[in-house]
Amino acid sequence: MTKAIKTAEELIDKYCIESHRELNLEEICNAEGLFIEEVELNGLLGNIIYENNYGLILINKSISHPGMKRFTITHEMGHFFLSKNSNINKHGCSYDSLSNYSENKNHEAEANRFATELLMHKPWFSRFIKNIPVCMDLIKQISEEFTVSLTAAAIRYAEIGQYPIAVIMSNDNLVQWAFINDSFPCRYLPVGSPVPKESNAWDYFNSDEMSTEEDLIQARCWFTEDFRCSQTTYFYEQSIAIPVTKSVLTILWESEFK
Repeated sequence: MTKAIKTAEELIDKYCIESHRELNLEEICNAEGLFIEEVELNGLLGNIIYENNYGLILINKSISHPGMKRFTITHEMGHFFLSKNSNINKHGCSYDSLSNYSENKNHEAEANRFATELLMHKPWFSRFIKNIPVCMDLIKQISEEFTVSLTAAAIRYAEIGQYPIAVIMSNDNLVQWAFINDSFPCRYLPVGSPVPKESNAWDYFNSDEMSTEEDLIQARCWFTEDFRCSQTTYFYEQSIAIPVTKSVLTILWESEFK
């Protein structure tokens, strides 16, 4: 268990929070010496400045999606709880920072792990998704139920969901990043790989039009360099546009077609 996850669980226990619907970030911040303000932040989603046991969280007032705003606040809380006893006393976080779920333990990745666990605590999350088939509609339901971004919802499902999925973010016809469940059949998808022309994501970047329905796609289209993907392996693919960053979020899951 990482320090980030343990710290989030300790807060949940400290304030006797039994479900995500009881989670009040503002009350926790007030009790912990954190203050939140919405201001203009050029190029940043959030910022935090702290000293000793007090801190100021600044949130970009232009964030319109409540889930993105809430995740940004919690991400900045993560910096405070994880770094307040170190020599670092401020962080500025961009959209890329909040998309950092890499396996290394840099400050941004750890702040995201903290935010994910606090907002979508594993027992709460597992109860909500139980026996629901995976698709983009489920990701949207998770986003709305837990008030998080679609990206955070998809990555959390890829981490601990019932069915192995791959989550891919692409921009300008290239893969920005991929978060893939350990049990997913194909795993090698390098950053910078071209979006396959067979994908709905390619349609968005080249025509501004994209189907949002589930489609079957050959696994080799995405995982061209993965030796584990055979010609007969197919995945379901479903995508949704993220207009604010001109990106496309794609999820893949196994089909019964062999």
